[in-house]
Amino acid sequence: MGGSSYDKTIQFRAGAEKEAAELLDEIHIGGVNVSELARVGLVEMLRQSLDEQGKITVYERYSRGEIGEDVARVLLGEKLDRTEEEKESFESAMERDTSEFLTGSDGE
Repeated sequence: MGGSSYDKTIQFRAGAEKEAAELLDEIHIGGVNVSELARVGLVEMLRQSLDEQGKITVYERYSRGEIGEDVARVLLGEKLDRTEEEKESFESAMERDTSEFLTGSDGE
């Protein structure tokens, strides 16, 4: 995104969190992938910070092509797939001929 205040990497002062990650890396057989932990944690926090209106806004911007699927998937996760399915079901229902529902089955 042009003009964003975020650099290519997101950095923060970790302090005790960094120490805890290093300790976990020491005691865990084979070590831990701290970068992966940070990425997963960031994704989780990003999703938690979105309220329902925010989720709608993200989906609308994705639908208009303003943001890519990868960004929408980070923010919405599986909800992106469910929303797509619901949209397709709704569009399919809108195309159905509803006149059959308006006439009674007894010929009235």
